[in-house]
Parts: sequence; C-alpha cells; structure tokens
Amino acid sequence: MESWLAHHLYQEACAPLGEEAAQDIRRYAMSLQEKRLPVVFTLKHLAKITDTDYRVLHTTVARRREDENYRLFAVKKRSGGRRFLHAPCGTLSIVQEFLNSEILQRISPHPAAFAFYPGGGIRECAQRHCDAKWLLHFDLKDFFHHVTEVEVFEIFKSLGYRPLLAFEMSRICTTTKLPRRLSKLCKFPKSYRDPDENFPYPVSRWGVLPQGASTSPMLSNLAARSLDDELSTYARSNGFVYTRYADDLTFSAARLPKGKSISRIRKEIVGLVVECGFVENKSKFRVSGPGSRKVVLGLLVDGERPRLTKATAKRIDRLLHAISKYGLVEVSRHERFDSAYGFYNHISGLIAYTKDVDVGRWEDFNGRFQKIPSPIS
Repeated sequence: MESWLAHHLYQEACAPLGEEAAQDIRRYAMSLQEKRLPVVFTLKHLAKITDTDYRVLHTTVARRREDENYRLFAVKKRSGGRRFLHAPCGTLSIVQEFLNSEILQRISPHPAAFAFYPGGGIRECAQRHCDAKWLLHFDLKDFFHHVTEVEVFEIFKSLGYRPLLAFEMSRICTTTKLPRRLSKLCKFPKSYRDPDENFPYPVSRWGVLPQGASTSPMLSNLAARSLDDELSTYARSNGFVYTRYADDLTFSAARLPKGKSISRIRKEIVGLVVECGFVENKSKFRVSGPGSRKVVLGLLVDGERPRLTKATAKRIDRLLHAISKYGLVEVSRHERFDSAYGFYNHISGLIAYTKDVDVGRWEDFNGRFQKIPSPIS
C-alpha cells in the first residue's frame, strides 16, 4: 500500500505509522509546499479541505454522476453553428473552484499564451502584433474538448501529486457528457495504451475538458504548452511573432519568409497543430497583407497601440440598451440564441474585449451589464 494512503488511514483509524512511511509523507508534503501548492493526500482529504461530500466526489471520479454534475447549454456562434457550455453544479463547482484558485492559477503558462490568467489579456496579446505588415490567423476546432483526462492527469502528476490523486483530480476536471456530434472525442484512439498505474476506477472512455468549468481555461493553457513550444520555435525560425489566446493562433511579420508561399506556411503550421493533438478550424483561417485592415481578437492593430473597433462598441451598446428595455430573455430570442444563459455569456465576453483597451467604455458597459440578473442565479 502506498505510504501516503497508509498515512491517511492512520489519521482515520489512529493506527501506528512506520518511520519510513512518515518520512515519505513529509517529503511529499514539503515538495508541494515548496511549489506553494496545497498539500492533498487523498480524495477523501480533498473532500475535507473543500468541506464537500466525499461520496459525490467518488461517484464523480467513477463517472456515475455525469448528468447530475453538469447542465448543458447551447450558445449561438456569430460564425454559425453552436457552442455547448457546461455549467457545473453544487459540490463539483466548489471543488473545481478550489483546484483552479489554489493550484492552477499558481502555475505560469507558456509566454506565448495570453488567455485565462492575470498576466495575460486581450490588449497584451494584440499589442504583440501592432504595426505588422502581415497577419495569419488560425483557429482551433473544439479546443477544450481536445484536451483529455490523460493530459490533465499528466499535469497534476507533474506538479507533484500522487498518481491516484492526480487521476482523481483529472476526472473531477473532465466530463464524458457531450452533445452527440462531439461524443466521438471521448473514444480512445487506436494508438491509446492504458497507463501503467492500476487505478480502482472504470476506464472505458476518457473525459475531456468541459467548456464552462472554472478549471478548464488554465488546464487548456497548460495542456497546450507543447503546441506553444512548437509554434514559437517555428515562428522564430521564420521571422514571425506568435501568440495564442485560447483557441486563436496569430502569426505576424514585417515580411513573409523568403521562398515560402502562404499555402506552404499554412501547411507547415497546421502540421504542427495536428502533431500536438489539436485540429484546425479551416473556415476561420485568415490572411491580412500590406494595406489591408488588421484585427487581432477584435482589436485594430494597424497602429502603435490596439484599438477597439467602432462596430464592436456599437454592437455592445445596442445589445445592452435592448436588454434594459425588453429584458434578457426577449433579446436573446430576437438575437436567435438557444438560451438566455448562452446570450448572457456572449455579452460578458464582448464586454471583456473593452476592459484593457478603453477603460471608460468598459466601466460604462460593465456597470450596465452588472444590473442584468444572471439567468442561473
């Protein structure tokens, strides 16, 4: 039996603990403390730390609570189609918040990643591409859902958590509850091999990151580190500046690399994306050359500083005015959203664009937005 588990049983049953096991426990705890991470021994210990029901966590890890753990919402995308958001419920939400705030937010992502952590931001990301003559924009398809519990397990394990606990945390942060068209992402690929560890839980399908859980953004950043490494290396070798904001990949340059066409550059970049386990959204590939309008993450980058587009500001103002007059539900229907929750999150995302670029507009928009009751409160 693992000494860390023996230690936990000792705490529960007051049984004697051998010196060798006690030293192992101290080394484990000190290793986590040196990294400024919370010391967690077992799933039951995690339940105690978060003041939650252990049975809920255990059945979650065993994949017996998928329907109870998440409410699924469809959100209309401006580019067409739908994006599905997971709203975690009760106990799961509490534990995910703990894992995010106490563990994940203490880890720095790749320098090319700008989303989901205090040191990043839309303005900082767009600033890297100001005054560029060429912009190449790529988008990753179903970004969160291409990060599986295997990658999440490796993240927690690499931070120093015991393998079984890392696996249990990975199950808490992932789900197999997906819309039918996406359910194939939970199937093991032909190349999959079971991990060496013999965990006491069923492993018939793997879970993926739910879009909507507080843990998913930073986990996606950490899981995409190898992608950021590969693309950063490619960018440096070819005279590009590379950034990633969630699923948005941007390359900019004063000139294209000598002897390379746009089609060849795209093929090389997409090849690296696929090698790292992600998929390009082909419909969102864009190229902006000399003399054309250049936009990164909704911000104009044709000068020394990023600027908010007039169209974006007018659209936010129009939607907030309509909501104040007709109500969130009615406006969401008029805008052809599938749910008020999805529309609410859409407005929140639009307002986030303005925060780092135009503080005055953001204060106005955010003040008006805060008066709108949350549809799930």
